[in-house]
Amino acid sequence: MTSVREIAKGRWKEILPALGVDAQYLTNKHGPCPICGGADRFRWDDQHGEGGYICSQCGGGDGFRLAGRVTGQTFAQLARQVEEMLGHSNVYRGPVGDIEELRQREKMKSVWEASGSPRIGGPVDGYLEARVGCLWPSQAIREAFWSETPVMVCKIVDHAGERAVNLHLTMLTLDGQKANLDVAKRVMRGKLPDGCAIRLGPEKAVMGVAEGIETAISAAIMFDMPVWACVNGTLLSKWIPPAKAEHVTVFGDNDTNFTGQSKAYHLANRLEVQHKRKVTVMIPPLAGDDWNDHLHKTRGQNGASFLRIVK
Repeated sequence: MTSVREIAKGRWKEILPALGVDAQYLTNKHGPCPICGGADRFRWDDQHGEGGYICSQCGGGDGFRLAGRVTGQTFAQLARQVEEMLGHSNVYRGPVGDIEELRQREKMKSVWEASGSPRIGGPVDGYLEARVGCLWPSQAIREAFWSETPVMVCKIVDHAGERAVNLHLTMLTLDGQKANLDVAKRVMRGKLPDGCAIRLGPEKAVMGVAEGIETAISAAIMFDMPVWACVNGTLLSKWIPPAKAEHVTVFGDNDTNFTGQSKAYHLANRLEVQHKRKVTVMIPPLAGDDWNDHLHKTRGQNGASFLRIVK
């Protein structure tokens, strides 16, 4: 069997970021040291393709030693990860990024497994109650805590519904408000393949799609059908319907620059022409609104509540 050092030879520029060494340190120039923090004493020379480095204070070593000193992992732990990434030979030459993609998938898996069903009265419950009027019953929505920060975690799956491809995170406060951060909503680093969506309800013959999570839930409440969230307008326009969907309603945003409308009608055209589905496009009546805005403005009119659960 090929030794793990031979397996890794020549691949350290890909391997080290996947093991936890930031790519900014992987240049053959003097700069800051990721081990001791020195400002201008470290150089990554990757001599003989072995991932080697030298620091005037820390000394030197190969890629395994560098990753171990930066992350605190043992050689055995690192070797096992390298073999999982590259197999047991040095023959494989997949595209750059394969290793980092594997690392990101593992992070996503850890986040999802550390989350659980939202608690009644908890932060996610409070957030959704304020935004859509209820704790929406969906297995795609979970609650997690990072230190003291609550997070609404939503699973994004591929168009076939067979594989989770990413996670959407909404950072919250303990009382269920959106966290006061520059970026309180984001997806984890990684791919968002065409056709992916957050499946907030079951696939049905009559169903809908929208851009955002709260927008999709609001449309589901108002029109009594399952509505999936496509994360953003670009992915909405690329959505791929499940085989069961016969009539799809596209709930577009009424953007003042017409972006939301454009994406909605682009999808409608694809669904009609390529997928041979019956399609309806619905846009809120007021410029600047999405369907969550419209839900808030119309709830309770004529003495009726729009709060209905998709069966």
